[in-house]
Amino acid sequence: MTGRLLTIFLCGTVLLAMSCINPAILPPDPSLPLFSAELIPTAGDAYNHTSSITALADGSLLTAWTAGQRELAEDTRIVLARKPNGGSWENPVTVADTPNKPDANCVLYLDDRGRLQLLHSSMFANTFCTSTVMRQTSDDAGASWSAETPAIPAVCVLLRNKPIVLNDGRWLLPAYIEATYQSQFFFSLDRGATWLPNSAPILTLPYGNLQPAVIQRTDGSLFALARSAAGAGFTWQGSSHDGVAWLMQSRDDIPNPGSGLDMLKLSSGHLVVAFNDSATERTPLVVSVSADEGQTWSAPRIIEDGPPQLSYPSLVEGPDGLIHCTYSYRLEAIKHAVFNRAWAESAP
Repeated sequence: MTGRLLTIFLCGTVLLAMSCINPAILPPDPSLPLFSAELIPTAGDAYNHTSSITALADGSLLTAWTAGQRELAEDTRIVLARKPNGGSWENPVTVADTPNKPDANCVLYLDDRGRLQLLHSSMFANTFCTSTVMRQTSDDAGASWSAETPAIPAVCVLLRNKPIVLNDGRWLLPAYIEATYQSQFFFSLDRGATWLPNSAPILTLPYGNLQPAVIQRTDGSLFALARSAAGAGFTWQGSSHDGVAWLMQSRDDIPNPGSGLDMLKLSSGHLVVAFNDSATERTPLVVSVSADEGQTWSAPRIIEDGPPQLSYPSLVEGPDGLIHCTYSYRLEAIKHAVFNRAWAESAP
C-alpha cells in the first residue's frame, strides 16, 4: 500500500494516526474453483445500470437496478428481478417509479430479521443533486412493497453500497454528497426507517472520494474503500474508530478510473472487493480477496474483460457461501457472476 495522499479534515479535526492492527491471517479456501456468469433479462430498456443484489434465506436472489432510455431520463425507474434457488432469472418488474421524474442509485438489502429494504434516489428535477433518498420495505420476499417514505432528511445525498450492522447495534449506511464528491456516513437507531449523519462530509484533496463501501473489523474499528474522482487513478481507503472521524489514504494497489466498487465481509472473515483494474477505463472488472482485513489483497481475478463499461459491481454472499456479483454490462444489461472464494484466490 502506498499512502500518496493523506489529507482529511472533519469538523476542524485533523487525524494524524490510527492504531496499528495485526489481524490473524485467515486460511485460503481448499475447495475446487467455481465460476459462472449470465445476463439477467431486461425489460427492453436501452439503459440498465447501478444494480444491487441480495440473497434470501432460501437461496433465491433478488437484483434491483435503474432502467430507462438513458441516465436521468424521465422514464428511469427501479426494476427488480428474481432468481429462484435452482431456477433462472425472471423478467424484471417495476418497484419504484416517480412519475415523469428520474429514479436512480438503488440499494437493496435483507436485514437481520428477514425484511427486505430498498433505498433509492428520487429526483424532483433532472439532476442527481435534486434527489432525496426514499425507502420501501417488503415482508413477503419482494412480492409486494410498502409505500415510499423519506429515509434521509437531506438533498443531494446519494447511495451506492449496502449498510452494515455494527457491534453496538447501530446501523451504518455509506453515502456521498454528489455536489462535492465527499463520502458521508449515516446511522439508524430505528432499523433503517430514518438515517442521520454519523460523520461530516469527508474532504480529500486534491481528488474527491465517493460511493464508499464499509466493513467492521474484528477489533471494532471501521474500514472503508471508496471510489476516487476521475483522474486520480487510485482507490481511497478510510479507517475510523467510531465512524465519526476518518483517516483517508490512497491505495495505489487498487486502481480506480472514477467508477463504483463494492466490498463485502464474508462469513469466513475474509474481505472481497470488486473493482475496475484500471486507472482510466471501466474495464476489466476484477475481484480480490483479503485474509488480513484489508491490509493486503490477492492478485486480481478477472470476472470479465472487454470493451467498457463493465462496471458498478454489487456483492452478496449466499447462504451456501457462494459469492454473487452483479454489474453493468456496457449499460445495456445487468450481468450476474457467481464464484467461490477458491476461484477468487486462485492464480489467473
